[in-house]
Amino acid sequence: MATQLVSEWLSTGAAPETVAVLVRDARVRDVVSRGLRDRGVRMREVDSGELGTGLPVVMTMHRAKGTEFLNVLLFGVSASALPSRAVLTGLSDAERDDALLRERSLLYVAATRARDQLACTWSGPQSPLVPSLS
Repeated sequence: MATQLVSEWLSTGAAPETVAVLVRDARVRDVVSRGLRDRGVRMREVDSGELGTGLPVVMTMHRAKGTEFLNVLLFGVSASALPSRAVLTGLSDAERDDALLRERSLLYVAATRARDQLACTWSGPQSPLVPSLS
């Protein structure tokens, strides 16, 4: 689905750098970028510095802060990824509430990077932080 959607967005004539795939962490960014590339969609992995031009970008949700794109795909918004188990492990109830708020805020920031179109993908149960559309 990600390959098809990104390819569709690019086929509309939008500048490639106006398309972004946002993921939870750098490990997933690398996997997604490789998967898209293997399916014929070239992407620029962005970690730090300038976004560049000429290619769609794959970056973490954290890195996307302060950016804007015409089209954004939030990739892997599943219950196992958001909220991050690693972030929530070993916390008191109060700390857990704060961490959940930060995770919800991160997802909000990522979703609001899209100016025109936003899409989300997940495998298994969707994140409890994503409102149900039904």
